[in-house]
Amino acid sequence: MSKYFIQIPALLQEAELNRIDQLLPELQYQDGKATASMAARDIKNNVQAEQGTAGLLEIQSIVSNALATSPIFNIAALPKEVYSPIISKYGPGQYYGWHVDSPIMGNPPMRTDLAMTIFLSDPATYEGGELVLQTASGAIAFKPAKGDAVLYPCQYLHCVNEVKSGERKAVVTWIQSNVASPEKRQILFDLNQVHAMLCQQNPHSQEANLLLQTHSNLFRMWGGGLRGLKLEVGSWRLNP
Repeated sequence: MSKYFIQIPALLQEAELNRIDQLLPELQYQDGKATASMAARDIKNNVQAEQGTAGLLEIQSIVSNALATSPIFNIAALPKEVYSPIISKYGPGQYYGWHVDSPIMGNPPMRTDLAMTIFLSDPATYEGGELVLQTASGAIAFKPAKGDAVLYPCQYLHCVNEVKSGERKAVVTWIQSNVASPEKRQILFDLNQVHAMLCQQNPHSQEANLLLQTHSNLFRMWGGGLRGLKLEVGSWRLNP
């Protein structure tokens, strides 16, 4: 986790990706502008799967289960709420210009602390289509392997570069964290990683216990309205 964003390798496994590949052709798509904010409609040029179909519901279930059982996602995001995943598709000439995500989404409304893109296309099958984040250090582009995910705070301006050829398919979702501040989440993440290292040597050492106490007290101080989390040795996990 660096500067509050992280790439998660193989969030979706081969069997899950194969099932999603079977379901994608069954979906009906609509203009992506329909779900864009007023500020973003002029720069959003893609299509998204229509909500409520059996195929999309199954894909959403697959993604939700993958998130619930991913240690790295739960350590980094400390999720309280996860927005219903969206399927987006970009063909040649399509793109999503520079924008920032809406701070509030959904009904009932949830605060969007983090965004996640899960890539559903092999990067060798399409040209362009990188997810680009504008950070204080400059632009950072992501075009990872099929099944990988990129998790990043919604504070960043970001875009999807124009697809030159092929087709870019992805799952997009947003997360309300139990800890709104990315700086505080980073501290908790770092403490968790050190605790995991200590636990490899002796999970009941004085150092491991003191670090766990510090992590727990900071999470208690910073967390708001915990939901779905339990603490295991060395990691935070989300109860499915």
